[in-house]
Amino acid sequence: MKPKVAFICGGGQFPLVAARAAQQAGREVFLLGLRGIASRDIEQFPHVWLGIGQLGQGFRELTSRGIREICLIGGLGRPEFSDLRLDWGGVRRLPEIVKIFGGGDDHVLKGVIGLFEHEGFAIVGVDSFAPELLACEGAMNGLPFPGALAADLEFGRKCLADLSAYDCGQALVVAGRRIIAIEAVEGTDAMLDRVAHLREQGRWRARGATGMLVKGPKSGQDLRVDMPAIGPQTVASAARAGLRGLAVAAGRVLILERAAIAASAEQSGLFLHGFAPETP
Repeated sequence: MKPKVAFICGGGQFPLVAARAAQQAGREVFLLGLRGIASRDIEQFPHVWLGIGQLGQGFRELTSRGIREICLIGGLGRPEFSDLRLDWGGVRRLPEIVKIFGGGDDHVLKGVIGLFEHEGFAIVGVDSFAPELLACEGAMNGLPFPGALAADLEFGRKCLADLSAYDCGQALVVAGRRIIAIEAVEGTDAMLDRVAHLREQGRWRARGATGMLVKGPKSGQDLRVDMPAIGPQTVASAARAGLRGLAVAAGRVLILERAAIAASAEQSGLFLHGFAPETP
């Protein structure tokens, strides 16, 4: 039998899609919903609700069910230390938790992985059981990538790679070899909304559809716990920003309901392109 897998669920629909995909792959699933963050829809699966600082209870729930593989998935903003409300299991690990919060987002994620691995759990990525949720290479809808934008794509990719050292976001908007916006803590969709606002205010003067979203992981990013993702809102925000399309790293970006999103992008006149990621 294939081993059970637990999902620690942040916000949005990705935990639900991933859990269904795991079941279709023959895996038994159990969901740990982060209270106040995860969707109530997780209750259609075997589940338990936890506060974000209830480490002790979380470990007990997993151990009692014989689960050793864990997938962290869904939207989750970086919490403040004061928001954790640690249970006794968390208090016992307080020195490690304090160290985790002493750095950027990548540092925090690596620290969280370390906490689970120290307890004997294995962190797995969605791609290990549901590769169909990842962006594929090439055109993903009926609008091919315009060859005239190849230089912009390469420019955007290089900028993202150069920014990796600063632990910024995973996306940017580029037009005419000019960076229009870079994602920071606000997230991709909010960055695109900012681009739309720049147009409305005349701060970015562009005629017609122009520019593109470029999204991919940072160099050295642990894709097991922090794989970039796009969803329906990303497409809607890109259309509102007046872009020509979206280019994402093939095999390294999650796409919620890929066929539906590809169709939605095409209907909005946006190409959806998966570019080959650079080899390490």
